[in-house]
Amino acid sequence: MSLSFIEILALIILCMLIFQFFLNLVNIFSLKRIKPGKSKSDLPFISILLPVRNEEKNIEKCIRSILAQRYKNFELLVLNDNSTDSTGKLLSFIVDTKLRVIEGKMLEKGWIGKNFACHQLQKEARGEFLLFVDADIIMDKDCISGSLKFAVENKTGLLSLMPYERSITFWEKTVIPMLYFSLMVSLPLFLIEGSRRKYFSVGNGQFMLFSRSCYERIGGHESLKNKIVEDIFLAKRVKEFGEKIIFADGTFIVNCRMYMSLKEIWQGFSKNVYPGLSFSFPLLVTVSIFYLTFFVSPIFLLLYGETISSSLLINLSLASLFIPVIIRITHSIKYKQPLLFSFLNIIGCLFVICVAVN
Repeated sequence: MSLSFIEILALIILCMLIFQFFLNLVNIFSLKRIKPGKSKSDLPFISILLPVRNEEKNIEKCIRSILAQRYKNFELLVLNDNSTDSTGKLLSFIVDTKLRVIEGKMLEKGWIGKNFACHQLQKEARGEFLLFVDADIIMDKDCISGSLKFAVENKTGLLSLMPYERSITFWEKTVIPMLYFSLMVSLPLFLIEGSRRKYFSVGNGQFMLFSRSCYERIGGHESLKNKIVEDIFLAKRVKEFGEKIIFADGTFIVNCRMYMSLKEIWQGFSKNVYPGLSFSFPLLVTVSIFYLTFFVSPIFLLLYGETISSSLLINLSLASLFIPVIIRITHSIKYKQPLLFSFLNIIGCLFVICVAVN
């Protein structure tokens, strides 16, 4: 029996999704995991660098989690980047010998705000290692010792982590796990460390641990002063200069709540997705079509199969709808994401497409 064009299309989609399922499994088992490490006195001095702007919701919890580290050979530099809320006032209430608050300069021409803030911080840093973090993270008490020990033992130029992304509201639980999903089905993660091609580069600005020699060699934030998604471009520069980069699972040692409402999620994703694709319109269109074809179209193929009473098309479409859900379930188990919301993966994919259009 010959297959119709629609049935052949459905078969191709299913085969691709099966490939992505196995790619996801490879990534899950190959991604190195960093666990809390016992504090050691022989590890290097590290500067923890935290740029903040209007972070009154997060700043106190973040700083107190850093100051509570069992590893003590560090300094914490916080740059208040011209905040207009109560961030500065909250910072003045936190007193610790390891904490130094710096008032940021007015933005200079040619710079993006966060990059300029990080640039100012590194100029004041004394550490052999430089850890750039965001204000929405909370560290486990052994986060610094565990990550620093890992970086020293693996001789990394850059160690970046995927934290545990906390989600509370409906839209957070539906959309935020797409960060894991998009990464795990699109890129062989073992090539981040194993390949010299800068295309295989991933960085997460929430946690970027550089050896000072690597950071200075690549030109630091000054080398990409006007780049919006600085973490991606920094990771690529590390590869360009032949330094070692490792992207690891940090869900045991650091957690983060990125956004707290649908509006914040929409604005945050819209700001980052296009720069994250190197401002490539053809690539943006390709990604949108990819999501529409492989993660959304099976629902329409299923409805069409019901209309024409094609059992083959119905079975292929059902399998294609179920595989992404299974992938999301593996992320729920591995990365502590909401299990039941795995079944709403198609809504998350539609959200990504809408963001791309936006």
